[in-house]
Amino acid sequence: AGTVMNDWSKWLDHWLQQLKPHVPTFVKDSDQILDEVKPLELPTGALLFTADAVSMYNNIDTEHAIAVISWWLDDLHARGELPFAFPLEAVKSAMVTIMRNNVFEWGDLYFLQLLGTAMGTSSAVMWATLYFAYHEVHCLIPNHGDRLFYFKRFIDDIFGVWTGTTTQWKTFCTDVNNFGILRWEIETPTTAVTFLDLSLSITGNKIVSKTFQKPENLFLYLPASSAHPQGCIKGTVYSLINQYYRHNTNRKDYIFYVAELYRHLLNRGWETTYIWQLIVDATTKIEKKGSRPRTPPTSKSDDESLYIHLEYHPDDISRKKLRQLYDQHCGELFQKELGIERPTIAYSRPKNVGDYVTQAKLHQAPGKSSSIIMGEYKQGLNPV
Repeated sequence: AGTVMNDWSKWLDHWLQQLKPHVPTFVKDSDQILDEVKPLELPTGALLFTADAVSMYNNIDTEHAIAVISWWLDDLHARGELPFAFPLEAVKSAMVTIMRNNVFEWGDLYFLQLLGTAMGTSSAVMWATLYFAYHEVHCLIPNHGDRLFYFKRFIDDIFGVWTGTTTQWKTFCTDVNNFGILRWEIETPTTAVTFLDLSLSITGNKIVSKTFQKPENLFLYLPASSAHPQGCIKGTVYSLINQYYRHNTNRKDYIFYVAELYRHLLNRGWETTYIWQLIVDATTKIEKKGSRPRTPPTSKSDDESLYIHLEYHPDDISRKKLRQLYDQHCGELFQKELGIERPTIAYSRPKNVGDYVTQAKLHQAPGKSSSIIMGEYKQGLNPV
């Protein structure tokens, strides 16, 4: 992070992102899964399945991935399907340099990663996504598409609806694992699976859903004593209730998870009446708009936006007062002269104890080192 190499990697990620329309299995999040599977009318005998890649980043052979993604880019270029002004040769050159030269630090040691996706670099996610997409587009979908009633992947997690025979399933599993050194743990098709934060099951010829929460989830929401703007917990409550409303087909499941949220927030020290009112307000608002189709949010250009960055303190001037001062002294002038439609007050938090006790870089005490590399053996001493 913060190096020239990662700046280059961000540039690479920008262009790899443009290739998502060529990945038919790409899925953005669980909301997209719900939008796509709920209208489906499943054929008789259809079953659900999931698959999870085994340490995907580590098990993508660097040279194989460079070759595979380059083949695909060349093929798209030959068919005239690359995005407008796509810098083909520069992208291929960036892939080679970034993925072959990932250097990371531990204490006073530096390591060059020899195999696998460059860990931590900005383009890693799309690189991994495109790598296996080549196999999906050129093998799995052509050979098994008529038995894959639905087939999507979120990086290293696959979800699908299978309609084939047991023998055909075994062939499909073999083909999934016949690509480089990457291997997948594929679950046997069944009537109920867990994918991302969803529990999905078949009822009749429809797929129904409910929220999935891991048993080890500690639900560490902001405690009442935390020095955060009140809008933080309000936003948490609204976003989670909105998520539960979308995720849970059955009303009883939705009510259960809202009640659990209420209980968890009380355990974090929030006052009963305050949290109860936040939940009631959020529920009323969400259920009122629930019958309307979901529309993507509109975004203003950067030229119309003004972000006022401040470090938050609970005793500082309020956000409301700041907005009043802005409107009084700057609003009309900035709108007329600069085209600013609306300012956004963006708070950042001051450093806390966690920032000092969980630093990624090892502390080097004076006269001591986290490791010692000896250039030569000394008599009577073993190299450390």
